[in-house]
Order: sequence, then C-alpha cells, then structure tokens
Amino acid sequence: MPTRAIRLLPLLLAALCIAPSGAAPLAGQGMQGAQAPAFTLPDLEGNPRRIGEWDGRVVLVNFWATWCPPCRKEIPLFVEMQSAHGDAGLTIVGVALDDPQAAAAFARDQGINFPVLVGGEERAGEVARAYGNPYGSLPYSVLLDREGKVRYIHVGRLHRETLERELAPLL
Repeated sequence: MPTRAIRLLPLLLAALCIAPSGAAPLAGQGMQGAQAPAFTLPDLEGNPRRIGEWDGRVVLVNFWATWCPPCRKEIPLFVEMQSAHGDAGLTIVGVALDDPQAAAAFARDQGINFPVLVGGEERAGEVARAYGNPYGSLPYSVLLDREGKVRYIHVGRLHRETLERELAPLL
C-alpha cells in the first residue's frame, strides 16, 4: 500500500465512526488510573468551560459528532443517565467534534441535559488525542472518578449495561 494511503487510512476510518482493526488495545493506552488531562473548550453559548469545573463528580467525557450515526444513537442513553444519576454525582460532558451550530441544534432536538462543549475536529480532536484516542474514533468515552482519574475507556457506542456496570462503583 502506498505511504500516503497508509497515513490516510486512520482518518478515513475515523470519518466512518469506527476504530481501525487492532485500535482498541491502543486506545487509551497508559491512561487507566492516570489523572485526566486538563482542557478548556467553549460551550454551546461560546463560554469557555474547563473540565476542572466538575472536580469532585464522576464525569463521563463523551467525544461525538452530529454526523456520526453511533454517536447519535447513544445520546438518548446519556440524557437518561444524566437524569437518573445526576443527583448521585454524575456529570456527562459531551465534546462535539462538530460545527457549533450543528451541535446546538442537535442538543436542542435531543433535549440534551448535560454540558456540551465544542471545538470542531481540530481543537476537540486535540483533546480526544490527549484522552487516549490516537485515531479520532467516534464515539469515544472516558469515565473519570471523583478525583479526576481515568477509570474506564470505551471506543464505539456505549450500551446501558456497560455504562451502568462501570458507573456503579464510582457513584
């Protein structure tokens, strides 16, 4: 395969919202138990938000985009989980690798009840890479404990059983 095609393959696969074959072991490599990287991105109103705002809470950082079908399918679960577990200390933070207007319209249509930060593919992509997502696969979720340490990483669509299993010991 030509060198250029090899370099483009991860980008093409990320655009299809799937992890490249063999990517799962690499995703988040070395992140388990590590302190989550600090970052600041604007919210849907354009206000800068720091991940540190949710220190002391269990935080699910979910990287997604409106053009990603599995991302769109998991959002209703996140809305339900935020409602069910918010009082127990859960905050879901959506990081949209998307246009702010598209993310805002989608958030409105879906009744998203958790913070959504936007940074487009470039800025939000940098954050995703810092969180152990070298290929830009979507959706991509990182669960942080109350001390801000990485406790679970998931590449692809999260399902209720998995999320509840991983949340239970942290809430």
